[in-house]
Amino acid sequence: MKQYAAGLLLIAAMPASADIWGFSVGASAGAARIEYQGNDDYGYEYGVHASYPFNDFLSINAGVVQGSAEVDARGQSAKNDIDYTAFPLTLRGDIPLLIGSVYAKAGTNYYDYDVDNPVTGKSDDGWGFTGGAGVVFTLLPIVDISLGYEYREMGAVKNNAILLGIGASL
Repeated sequence: MKQYAAGLLLIAAMPASADIWGFSVGASAGAARIEYQGNDDYGYEYGVHASYPFNDFLSINAGVVQGSAEVDARGQSAKNDIDYTAFPLTLRGDIPLLIGSVYAKAGTNYYDYDVDNPVTGKSDDGWGFTGGAGVVFTLLPIVDISLGYEYREMGAVKNNAILLGIGASL
């Protein structure tokens, strides 16, 4: 019985800790449409992120994402195997709703990608634009589920992703 009481006290204290620490963390995964040298194809993307709100409407977000896709090579029958890692840093604006919010975000990302195929290969890293929009549904005071679109420029590689995420306020 003491274990149940301790568990209930821990759960009851969690929303209070959200007010103390003031940040949230989450993870996302989904489908990505990768474009390279005029060709594109579907792949996947997943990542983790953290957010610190300035108020109910504006927050700063940082994270790391990884993805992969096989895109047709221009003038060859081979495929380009594209793997990338990006570190997005964005400002996010939220419009609060009754059970969540609608958001838009924009910023930059540091990227590193590798393109492998049987004939040639390429690697690049640098800074590019990133942005997105979506909707957040609040399940509990500390747990959110999100569905969003993200666009990422990574040099010669462009990424459009639809992501499903889950987050927790701490």
